[in-house]
Amino acid sequence: MKTKFIQKLMAGALTAALVTAPCMGVFASETPGGSSTPGTAGEIITEETVAQEVVAIVNESVASSDEGGSAVNSIAQIPTTSSVAGVKTSLRGVYLATCVNGVAISTSTANIASSYNLGAGETPYARVYNMDVKKSPLAAAAINQAAEALGAAVGPYINVELGFLKGGKFGLLPSDGAAITMSFGIPKSFVQDGKTYAVICVRPGGAVTVLPNTSTNPNVVTFTTTGGQGAYAIIKY
Repeated sequence: MKTKFIQKLMAGALTAALVTAPCMGVFASETPGGSSTPGTAGEIITEETVAQEVVAIVNESVASSDEGGSAVNSIAQIPTTSSVAGVKTSLRGVYLATCVNGVAISTSTANIASSYNLGAGETPYARVYNMDVKKSPLAAAAINQAAEALGAAVGPYINVELGFLKGGKFGLLPSDGAAITMSFGIPKSFVQDGKTYAVICVRPGGAVTVLPNTSTNPNVVTFTTTGGQGAYAIIKY
């Protein structure tokens, strides 16, 4: 899967389609233990209908894209897990960040559920996908400015949403919660001997954080972050 149709997927009905529930609100979100806040008020749609729509979006994008990709026959072919250097992610989710060599969350599902006070029926869930710089110019500009201050080169940009599922709906975890450890596989084209790697994170509202790399593997950048949504980028200097 390539960038063009990944963006269409995330802008479309992908999230709802990946939730195995009899019926669900489209683009619904909620806070842990709280009431849901559907993005499309009152709209309920069956899983089968949404799944058919997502598959159609994927195949239409593949057919019209000059970046390659393969057609899919079902939702099952859209990745819900990922790994980095042999380490499989602990969270089920939507893993469409093709700009890096895998994504792994090593903090356990049980640890995240406990530290973020998730209730019964609330399961940690991740959504990770390529960031379109043209569609997120302010986030890209903030990342680039921080990198420039460090004298760093900027690598791939990734959107990360660390949240949870409840009753067929997705909600974001709070961004001021407990630490969650993540890893990105550094693309071969961005690997360079003698360089220091880190990750820059920009949160909604403009807060910028430089997250140091704790990995000893030269092909992996590992860092600690928190729940919620953020624009991330690997840097080297």
